[in-house]
Amino acid sequence: MKNEKSIAIVGAGAIGCRIAALFAQKDIATTLFDGWHAHVEALRRDGLVLELPNGERSTCAVEAFDYDTTAQLARFDIVLLAVRSDDTARVLPLVQRLLKDDGCVVSVQNGVNEDAIAEAVGAHRTLGCSLVFGAKLLGPAHVLELPGADVLRTGELVGGKSARLDEIVALFGACGTSTPTYNLVGYRWMKLMLNATGNTLLLLSGLTAQQLHAREDARRVIIRLAREVLGTAVALGIEPEPVLDVPTAVWTAPDAESSEQLHRALQAHGDGLGARRLSMVADFEARGRTEVDHINGYVVRKARQAGRAVPLNEKVVAMVKEMEARSRRPGAEAIAELEAVPAAS
Repeated sequence: MKNEKSIAIVGAGAIGCRIAALFAQKDIATTLFDGWHAHVEALRRDGLVLELPNGERSTCAVEAFDYDTTAQLARFDIVLLAVRSDDTARVLPLVQRLLKDDGCVVSVQNGVNEDAIAEAVGAHRTLGCSLVFGAKLLGPAHVLELPGADVLRTGELVGGKSARLDEIVALFGACGTSTPTYNLVGYRWMKLMLNATGNTLLLLSGLTAQQLHAREDARRVIIRLAREVLGTAVALGIEPEPVLDVPTAVWTAPDAESSEQLHRALQAHGDGLGARRLSMVADFEARGRTEVDHINGYVVRKARQAGRAVPLNEKVVAMVKEMEARSRRPGAEAIAELEAVPAAS
């Protein structure tokens, strides 16, 4: 596809590298930035290797620079921000340096980071892209594509339609099924709910997605977590997008835990995910830390602003922190421990 915009990707991890590789296959040039010097050097020297699930490999040439580069750099029309949520504040000065005066930033991150980006560059230049996009960085300049459908949903922070949004949605068509949303904040909270339930419970339980969602007790815990997350969004005046095609009102109903509709939707979701690796498990195995402060921890902070109690999300944060401190090991008993947490009054 023809692309006349200059594109930088800040954060050359698994997601950033796979996007760059897929763009390269469509002759869309990108410039990568990362803080791992050996990775940057390998990208510059050897190119970026994309490995498919069947073992096939392809290599593309990319430009790559360290975060602290002193090189005179061109400024970019589009900056894709692909760092972990907890690295956002660190790289925003670089993003400001890279961005053209009329350029825009697109967050391709987990969590809800658009407010922080908007403070740095302006809400009118901030977009977000929520992804289901499987990738694993195997080593310097070597990214593995994971099996499964790739879905990208992009929207303007200020909402509504724009020619710029249409252009970026078309650009992401190189990466999978790409569609717009005109309710980015509501869509982010929908995805936040999925991350706050599936990501964390997969880490804590050690189960696959299919195994987790097949358990009735796990589904009850997921629904309770969802009630806290989506109820907080509603209290803040946000209209979350339907989760698994089920409206928010069903998830937040007093009898949600016994809803056959929700249990069926969750079991089908787990069957669809199968054994697919989700980001929190991969982060923990690679780095020994997670983004829980920007997922369930974000819910806790926002709930306090709204005067709401979210004890189950607070417990999840505490349990993940125990895993990060190596005082807890993954195990299915975590589900029973979470189910025993008293519901918010």
